[in-house]
Amino acid sequence: MEIIKYKLETIMQHPVLKIINGILVCVIVPILIKIVVIRPIFGLFDLPEDTSKNIQAIFTILAFILTYKIFFKYSEKRLITELSFKYFLKDTIMGLFTGFILISLVTGTFYLTGLYKPLSVGYFSILIKAFMLFSVMGILEEIVFRGIIYRITEKRLGTIWALIISSLIFGFGHAANTNFNLFSGLAIALELGLLTGIYFTLTQRLWVPIALHIGWNFSFIFWGTIVSGATEFPNFIDSTLIGPELITGGKFGPENSIITILFSLILFIILYIKTSKRGLIIKNKD
Repeated sequence: MEIIKYKLETIMQHPVLKIINGILVCVIVPILIKIVVIRPIFGLFDLPEDTSKNIQAIFTILAFILTYKIFFKYSEKRLITELSFKYFLKDTIMGLFTGFILISLVTGTFYLTGLYKPLSVGYFSILIKAFMLFSVMGILEEIVFRGIIYRITEKRLGTIWALIISSLIFGFGHAANTNFNLFSGLAIALELGLLTGIYFTLTQRLWVPIALHIGWNFSFIFWGTIVSGATEFPNFIDSTLIGPELITGGKFGPENSIITILFSLILFIILYIKTSKRGLIIKNKD
């Protein structure tokens, strides 16, 4: 029995199974908590719809974080330092600032070259709704792609392979989004995929990747350009992009732009060099 138990534990610790089990638990359990617990409870209160959704979003985020921490604490028998709240505020500010400023630089480039034209400004409530929506999306996607896929792959195959594999899965994981094509998948992989991955290795925490992801998506709504996966969401600034698809991103939005790729890769190279100098790049053990 001890031999069988040992072999079973060994099999369950295989990286591929750890990734699959981690994704299943850390996605399904919080979603069930939202559907079965959070939503019915808030249905009992007479709250404005937007207020109720925003509060539910906060509890949903907590469900994702707690599920991840509990599952990997017991399955990997370790402290979950990547979600330690010690550096939460500093990392979150850094991530939000980086994501927002990066896309703002892209938008500013469009504006200076006559490709971006702001038309009107909407209501502040749009920004609140957008921030809460992207906070839930950001925490979910970063737990899956960086907390599980990237982290486990990096430990087994090293940083470079983890960057390549997780970024490609992340990029082409947007295949169901409107107007997606091959270039779109590669673009997202080279942009947000690489940046969030290297930030995880540099900080050894998930807060910067999560906040970067939120700030990145939020900036598109703020400036009034298309963000993949949320094309039906209203923009804060009503604007228009005019110009070659290779530059503006066309119907998929600026994430499909060669300018966004260029700016993202410049920042990635800077971060990779910084990470390497600190001796944090993990080599392929094989």
